[in-house]
Amino acid sequence: MRLNSQENASLCSDSPCIIDAPSLIAYLEGTPKGQVIQRILEQTHSCGAKIKITALDMILVYLKGISEHPDSFAELLALLDQLPIQVEPVTQEGALEAAKLMAEHPGLEPGAGLSVYLAKTVDGTLITADRSVHERKLLPPDRIVYVGDDGGHG
Repeated sequence: MRLNSQENASLCSDSPCIIDAPSLIAYLEGTPKGQVIQRILEQTHSCGAKIKITALDMILVYLKGISEHPDSFAELLALLDQLPIQVEPVTQEGALEAAKLMAEHPGLEPGAGLSVYLAKTVDGTLITADRSVHERKLLPPDRIVYVGDDGGHG
């Protein structure tokens, strides 16, 4: 799904949104695809909604921040606290369903499996920069917003 302004405007009101670690990291790093995420975050905030992210994906975001930007990690935490995101716990059922997805789709990362599971559970739209989720069509096309590169890896 490619985003245009009309799709962006209705994204937060159509269904719950889920974001994966690669997408949130793209936003935090200020990449061009991160600008799309910024617009989605702003629109979600203006709707009074929150974007869901799995606890595992948050671990990956924190790990990247601690590893690559230890001197500015406190600022990163402050920024994350201001974003309209809600961290969802990893449940036993979620872990099992993510493992089943990973068994069906070799090479699928645990975070991607959990994000897809969460999107299915809440009948939500997954915002992903993970090429494998996009290419494998793990959700219906109208429930995936792919913000990755079409040419490179991602």
